[in-house]
This record gives sequence, structure tokens and C-alpha cells, in this order.
Amino acid sequence: MVAELTALRDQIDEVDKALLELLAKRLELVAQVGEVKSHYGLPIYVPERESAMLASRREEAAALGVPPDLIEDVLRRVMRESYSSENDKGFKTLYPNLRPVVIVGGGGQMGRLFEKMLTLSGYQVRILEKDDWSRADEIVADAGMVIVSVPIHITAATIAQLPPLPADCILVDLASVKAEPLQAMLAAHKGPVLGLHPMFGPDSGSLAKQVVVYCDGRQPEPTSGFLSKFRSGALGCIVSAPSNTTRTWPLFRRCATLLPSLMACIWPKRTCVLNNF
Repeated sequence: MVAELTALRDQIDEVDKALLELLAKRLELVAQVGEVKSHYGLPIYVPERESAMLASRREEAAALGVPPDLIEDVLRRVMRESYSSENDKGFKTLYPNLRPVVIVGGGGQMGRLFEKMLTLSGYQVRILEKDDWSRADEIVADAGMVIVSVPIHITAATIAQLPPLPADCILVDLASVKAEPLQAMLAAHKGPVLGLHPMFGPDSGSLAKQVVVYCDGRQPEPTSGFLSKFRSGALGCIVSAPSNTTRTWPLFRRCATLLPSLMACIWPKRTCVLNNF
């Protein structure tokens, strides 16, 4: 009996090794897909492709006697890793002539995330931190975009402290409320202005399937290119009035944060699926 059990376990080990080799091969192919998408500016996440693939795999699993929910759970976890791998390839440089991007507060977690995204996409990124204000004029002198990523309670004051920016520079903030920061940007800069509220944390493994809320400030034509970069990274972009973000979006974000934990209690078998969204 022991010998028979050992033989079966050995076979299972061999199957597991084969699965690992297949996963490694899949990730290798995903890396190649990421390079192609980055080169041509194609989105990381294509809902139609994912839905069709999952539907086909579920049918094939059922035909083999494998629970369809099992294969979907496994594939969603694999796809989550795939999106992270593709995300590390960056996105196509949609505006190769864009001058340096300055991130005010780029040493923070969200600032580092945006620095990574923009650097992988081929843009020159500079950081302006609290010890750099004596050189602020020099740092922003030829900036094509300035992104303010500082704690909400000092966002407006930080914007007001900015030196004069080039007339065509795009001024962006990442605060979770928009009314006061947007007004501060409009007062501080006469050029393009855009308010952003990322509905995800800086620890997100991938930007795919994430959402960013934006508020038009001034001159939406130049800022639309920056939003196109998000869409190429498979982020959803939702336009909102500044007053709406102040009243409703902080509550929405808290609900979105609590949802996976709540669903884990009442629907534990699907927790791994929920965590992929």
C-alpha cells in the first residue's frame, strides 16, 4: 500500500513540475506580448479577449471533467501575474517630444509609481522633493509636465509655492479631493491644468483594470494625451466635477477597499477572483 501511494505521489509531483514549466512558458510568451503591445501602443487589458478566452477554457474544462470555476480561478490568478509582467514593459511613448516630467513629491509611494510608469514609457522624469525647493526654478524651467503628488493637506500650498512654469506645461495633481487643488492650479498656472484622482493605491501590482477619475481644468486638448497613456495601460478614465470628487469619491474608495474583505467572509471560494479586480 505504501509503495502504491508513493508511486502515485511521484506521478503527482511530475505533473506539478510540468505545470510549472507550462506556467514559465506562458509568462515568457506574455513578456513577448508585452513588448509588442508597448511598441505599438496597444492596451494591456482587452476585455473582449479575456472574456472569450475564459469562456472557451470553461467549456474545455467541463468537457474534461474539470470544474469550470477551478480553471477560471487559476487563470485569473495567472492573468493577474501576466498583467504585472506586461506592465513592467511600460507603454508606448505616445508623445516623444514631451519635455521632462517633474514629479513634486516623487519620493512618496504614489510619486514613485508614476515615476516608474513614465520612465518605462520613455519619458525623462525629474523629482522635486522638500529639500529641492532652492533649485525649483532650475528643475521646472523646461518642464513639459509637472505632477504634484504630496499629502492632501499640503497640496494647495505646494501648488502655490511652484515657480512660474512654461506656458505650455501641463500641471497635474493627484489629490483625492479636487475642488481646492484644482482652483489652486488654475490660480498658479495659466497653461493646461488637469486634476487626477487615482482610485488605487501605490502598492498596486498592475495598473490594468484600475480606475482614475479626472477633472478638466483648462485646455483639455493637451491633457487628453496624458489620459490616453492611462487608457493604453488598461486604466478606466472617469470624468467628474471637482465638487463630486470631494463629496463622493473618498467614500467610494473606502467601499472599494472594504469590498474584497466583505466578500471573503460571505463568499470565500471566490475571494481570489475578487482580488484580481
